[in-house]
Parts: sequence; structure tokens; C-alpha cells
Amino acid sequence: MNCFFCGAPIGEEFICPHCGTGQQIYRKVIYASCAAYNDGLHRAGIRDLSGAAEALNMSLKYNKFNTDARNLLGLVYFEVGETVLALREWVISKNLQPEGNAADAYLKELQQTGTLKKLDQTTRKFNQALSYCMQGSRDLARIQLRRVLLSQPKMVKAHQLLALICMQDGKYEEARKSLSAASKIDYKNPMTMEYMQEVRRTLKGKKKRRRSKTEVSEFSDVADSINLQSESVFNILDSTGSGIINVFVGIILGVLACIFLVVPSMRQDVNRNAASALVSANEQAANSRNNVATLEKQVDSLSAQLEEYTGKADVRTSYEKLLFTEDALESGDAESAKASVTEINRDLLDAGGQARYDAVMAKVEEQIVVDNYAAGAAAMKEGDYAKAVKLLASVVEADVSYDGGDALFALAQCCEKAEQFEDALAHYQRFVDLYPGTRRASTSQASIKRIVADTGLPLPLPTEEQPASEQEGEGAAEETEEEQE
Repeated sequence: MNCFFCGAPIGEEFICPHCGTGQQIYRKVIYASCAAYNDGLHRAGIRDLSGAAEALNMSLKYNKFNTDARNLLGLVYFEVGETVLALREWVISKNLQPEGNAADAYLKELQQTGTLKKLDQTTRKFNQALSYCMQGSRDLARIQLRRVLLSQPKMVKAHQLLALICMQDGKYEEARKSLSAASKIDYKNPMTMEYMQEVRRTLKGKKKRRRSKTEVSEFSDVADSINLQSESVFNILDSTGSGIINVFVGIILGVLACIFLVVPSMRQDVNRNAASALVSANEQAANSRNNVATLEKQVDSLSAQLEEYTGKADVRTSYEKLLFTEDALESGDAESAKASVTEINRDLLDAGGQARYDAVMAKVEEQIVVDNYAAGAAAMKEGDYAKAVKLLASVVEADVSYDGGDALFALAQCCEKAEQFEDALAHYQRFVDLYPGTRRASTSQASIKRIVADTGLPLPLPTEEQPASEQEGEGAAEETEEEQE
């Protein structure tokens, strides 16, 4: 132990022998910090992580240089999924004790195994799930939280948020499972205990209602049974000998009546039913031949419906593809985004999901226009004018003024070189109408006169489109001499 004033080492003395400063209060503070650390260590051992974090924070309030308490607090935070708080404690511990610190091993393991990057992505997904909850898209939030728990199953806050969503949707059994998983990680977490108490109270109320209905039905059954009066056979029969003889005679007469009256009637019924069944079978066989065409039409209709449904994702798959498309756009993977957005069924999404789908689809279509324009320019440079016409036509169809009209002018040139003269005349005339007074408009008019003179086609009629702005016109007019040639 060192003196807090001069830093000199001291033993059991209450006064520093070097500077004479009293150490009694300082020793009490250090002992209180150690006691809180031991309490936190005990709580962490029995998985009372919330109590352990509280005790360790108290230990650090007494002595912020207690690196053992700080390292253990980082481990507690890491165990419950609070990665940022864990890193904060370990970095502070490293700065306070640069040599011989266990935090070095923790930080090095996170960096070498790539766990830090994975935990960062998990944190981003959890924050995205929180955003979905604030927007009212609980289905998207539930799917995102399941993905978070799949990569980090010990994140207590994710379990709690998933349980809260299930409680709002009335799925208290699923909420109980999520809260049970959270309690296994931190069994004395106050929020988990509060949610679990609410879930148990709701489920207990449902069981009581079901039990009360069962008790009423059983009571009615008992009442009905009370009204029945059971009588013994011996109460009915006379106790005299003549009564017994009469009973036996009645039994014999009953048997004879059954043999001579009931059995023939049963045989007639059996024969009659067999004949009726044979007639019905013949009728069904005859009708089945007539219903073959109807059944075939039904099969064709069901097959058509199946073909329409094939390839459409269900609700969960549509939400997962929507999330995957957003992640692909954020990471710049346009090809994966274009492939996955076609597998989303917009009709199966809720209002929030449809809004996000429309925004994603707009970005994907914008990326498709950019890619088609680049591919069309490359095909034009390579001399593959048929391919260039197809690609540039899709760009012009999406945005006629794309790249200041360069896409429309390039399409007209490719149609002319591909000997599609009618289309070339239409595109040149459209460019002249949109960008009048520019150099490329003059070039387009000259190309129109040349094509008409060479092919004998009539002059194209002016379009009804409004001219572009002066800024766009100046952009379209900027061209090199090599492009004019």
C-alpha cells in the first residue's frame, strides 16, 4: 500500500513515515472498496450480474484505481451483451495500469478473433430494432431481434425487448420464454423480474377463467346426476316365486321374438342396403365419366394459382429479404440488392413495411438506371449498337433527361448506326425539342436531314414535351469535337 499524498510505500502504520500524513481514513476507504469488490465477485459467481455490477460500481466509487474491480465489471457487462460498456472499463483499466493488467488479454482476444466486428454489427442491428419499435413496425423489430439473439444469445436487453413486443401482441407464452432465457443469464435483473411478474399475472388470470368455466360445467353434470334415480333389479322383480317364473318366461318369449321377427327384418334391411349401395356405385361410376372434364378444369385452375404463387415469399421471408436488401444497399452491394428485392411480396407487408419497400425499390431502380447507362456506353464504344440501343432505351424510358440529355443523344446515334432510322429520327427530334438552341440540337437537326435524304423517310413531327431548363441545355451542349465527329 502506498501513501495517497506522497506515494511512498507504507506498512501497517496509520501515519506515513515519509510525509507524516494520516492514513486512517484512507485505509477505511480502501477496505470499503475491497469489500464491495468481494461482494461483486460473489454475486457474479451466482449469476446475480445486476447486483454484481452495482457492487463493483460502488467499489470503483471508493477507489477508481481498483483495476481488479474494473476488469470484473467489464466481464459482467460483456456477459450481458453490453459490449461498449465492457470495452470502456477495460480501456480505462489499461490506462491506469499499463503493465501486468488482465485487460490486455481481453482486448487482444477481441481484436484477434474478429469478435469485436461481429459485436459491432450486432449492436447496429439491435439499434435498428429499437428504431423499428419506435416506428410501430413490430414485425420487423421481432425479426431483427431474433437475428441479434442468433449471433449473441446472451444479450439481456434483446431478450427483454423481444418479450415486451410479445406482450404488446398478446403472446405471453413467447414473452415468458424470452424472459426465462434472460433470467438464466442475470436472474435478479429488476426489469426482467418486473416483466415476468406481469406475464405471470396475466397467464394466471387466463387459467382462472378457464378453471371457472370447467367448474361450472362439472357442477351442472353433478346436478344432473343428482336428479337421476337408480333402481335395483331386485326392487322391480317380485320377491315371490311366481314373479321369478314370469321373468324367465318373458326372457324366453323375447328371444323367440328376436329370432322370428327381428332377424328376418335385419336380413331384409341388409339386402336392401346392399342393393342401394350397388345402385349408388353404378350411378357414381356413370357420373365420374361425366365429371372428368370438370375435374381437369379444376386441376388446371389450381395449377395456374400455384404457378402464380410460386416464387412469392411469405410474410417472414418478405421481411427478411427487405432487411437484407437494405443492408446490401448500405454496404454498396447493388447486385445482391437487385436480386433480393425481386423476391419480396409487397402485398404481404404492413403499412410501415410497404413504405420501406417503396424507398428501397426507388434506390434499386436508380441503381439499375446507373448500371444500364454505364453498360450502354461501354457497348457503344465496343461497336455493339444493338445491345447499346436496348440498354440506353431503358435509361431514357426511366429518365429522358438523364445525364443532361446525353443518354437520349447517345440512343439516337446508336439507332442510326444500327440502321434503325425511324427510331433514330424520333430520338433526334425529341432531343431537338427538349434542348433547343444547343450545339447537339444543331447536330441532331443535321443528322435528321441526312437520314431523310439517304432513306427517303418523312421528317419527324415535333413532340409536345416542354424544353429542358437552360442549365440542362447548357450541360447537354457541352461536348468535345471527338463526340461531334
